[in-house]
Amino acid sequence: MIKASVSEWLEALEGTVLDGFLSNVYGADACAAWKRHYSQALTLFAERYGSEGEGGIARCPGQMNLMGMHIDYGGMPSVRIAVRGSDTLTVARVRDDGGVRYASHLEYQGEPVDRFKPFELQLSELLPDECVSTREALMHYAGKVCQRRLEETGSAQDHDWSVLVGGQLTYLESYFRARQTFRGMDALVWSNVSPSGGMSSSSALVISTACAALGVNDLLPREDLPESDLVDGVGTSEWIRGTRGGTADHGGMVMGRSGQLVGVGVFPAIATGAAPLPSSYLAIVLDTGVPRVYDESVKEETVVAYPLGTFYVRDRLLPDMESDQAFAGLCTDWRNRIEMIRDISEERLGLSPQAIYRLLEAMPAQTTLREMAAEAEQSGAGDAYRRMYESEITGKFQALDEDTPIYLRRRFAFGLAEQDRVRYLLEYLAEGDMSTALELARISHVGDFDREVEPSELAHLSQLADMGDQNIRMYSL
Repeated sequence: MIKASVSEWLEALEGTVLDGFLSNVYGADACAAWKRHYSQALTLFAERYGSEGEGGIARCPGQMNLMGMHIDYGGMPSVRIAVRGSDTLTVARVRDDGGVRYASHLEYQGEPVDRFKPFELQLSELLPDECVSTREALMHYAGKVCQRRLEETGSAQDHDWSVLVGGQLTYLESYFRARQTFRGMDALVWSNVSPSGGMSSSSALVISTACAALGVNDLLPREDLPESDLVDGVGTSEWIRGTRGGTADHGGMVMGRSGQLVGVGVFPAIATGAAPLPSSYLAIVLDTGVPRVYDESVKEETVVAYPLGTFYVRDRLLPDMESDQAFAGLCTDWRNRIEMIRDISEERLGLSPQAIYRLLEAMPAQTTLREMAAEAEQSGAGDAYRRMYESEITGKFQALDEDTPIYLRRRFAFGLAEQDRVRYLLEYLAEGDMSTALELARISHVGDFDREVEPSELAHLSQLADMGDQNIRMYSL
């Protein structure tokens, strides 16, 4: 992070020294407007905290998910685009007393500028004794925090924005604990990202403030903190809030490039591919002004189907089906190849499309955690189920109970089909085949509704594949 006094930053913005950077990030036509935005953020910072000392500025754009709804929870890639002109800026200066002070300014039409109230905290009171520098340790810690919050308040969620800032600080301090002592900071967040418009405003806040925290501690994103940890680690810190978000939103922001659609893989975070948006097309973001309402129970029911279905394929179905002729190409070490839903693929396991359709046909359309546990015990897979449950479910799904209906087949089929669509969308875009790419997008959005995938439909697709139809792919579901 480049550090300078507030007056030096303002002087640079009044001149031309930052024009190249601003034009590259926001476009030459928007350079003057963003000079005003940065100047406003710096001025507000100085008014609140004073202008002495040197500080820096971190930024993070909003992003949109074009394809891959929720499937990043299962380690599957999705297609993202960073939204030019929608940014969250964090002006920050170090404090040596372990104090953290944050204020905000929201510059979005129809929203009060002070919607998010200032807060203060002490690192000594925030940070846990245990080290949570890995994603698994962080999720386990988040589960304990949320369970304690549920017992104390009746809700596992905390909607105050301070929890998001505290979450990334918790992760980063653990990550660098053996290297240095993390210091406090004064910070002001300026943002024009819609807080309810689907551009992942909370994730932009987390990435922007995390980069600012790194900067005041003389650490650099991508150099001191690899991109994969910036996405997967910092992104997972949102779980401390009590929401169960994936990390592809953060990946879309960190890996996004102007004018490009990017395939974002997670666990580990990696760009799986990119394709330019054709010059004759524009990606337009429309905000209806209607606040987005989340139903955590529906989202959690969707997401829990991924580890549950993976267990069902690996430990219940394949052991009985591997001798079937349809599974003749199955890799001999298939058990070791299946960890997440993303691994149930033709390439990974040596399966034909017909074999995958057969697996989906054999899945229950609806089940519960209680029913799955009982069936696993009866079939001799009880130990495998308990290991999966402890690793993938315990402490991670506060909105579900043992008797919540889980629409296993449709959720699992959508995940596999969406993974296929993500892959081919980028290929079609790279080839300039916009009609097929847009058709995949249409199928994707229709498929996100609650539509059951019937065995007859799967049997029909399998039959067409048997007949040699090369156009029969998972993405057609």
